[in-house]
Amino acid sequence: MKKNSVKKKIVTEETVGVWVYILLLTAVTILGWVLGSFKFSFGKASLTVAIFAYPFRYFIANIITKKFGYKETFNAISYSACLLLLFAIAANLLSHQELDYVPLTGEILGYIASQVVNLVFYYYLLINTDGNKFALLATYILAMLLDNFISMLFSSRMILADSFWRTYFVTIMIQTIISIVLIFFDNKKIKTTRKIVR
Repeated sequence: MKKNSVKKKIVTEETVGVWVYILLLTAVTILGWVLGSFKFSFGKASLTVAIFAYPFRYFIANIITKKFGYKETFNAISYSACLLLLFAIAANLLSHQELDYVPLTGEILGYIASQVVNLVFYYYLLINTDGNKFALLATYILAMLLDNFISMLFSSRMILADSFWRTYFVTIMIQTIISIVLIFFDNKKIKTTRKIVR
């Protein structure tokens, strides 16, 4: 009787835990979309404030992977992408503005593709290595290269001008600096109550 109660309590705690992280991932994802409206210049590159939020999306997803496993992280990515879409549609309906689906499509496709790439490589590193910081940083950078390219490609309406590449590489450099800080926290092992399973 007591054993069953303990098992039920652990399952409940883990279920609550994963939903907290999913909501956090969704909040950061939506925040990134909102911050995309605010622009600033860095040299000759025109950037958005959203670039500062993007690395945190992979950081949170990695925590979900360590604590809950591959499947829960994939579900979290799916839920957060769907909620981003719903938020964008609802926000535009409430503001009585016409929604531009082209950049939104790029944002969601870039987000999903980069998160899946990050998940696959991070999961491999998690179970096969001792948390090499350079490999971890490379995973972040690869995901951000893909995410920024897809989202910027849609935003620029498939036009690859010089300004596109300038903005693209400056964005990656700034996000890499943020990621270097994040991997020192990401690298720490988190105690889990169950094994990581795919």
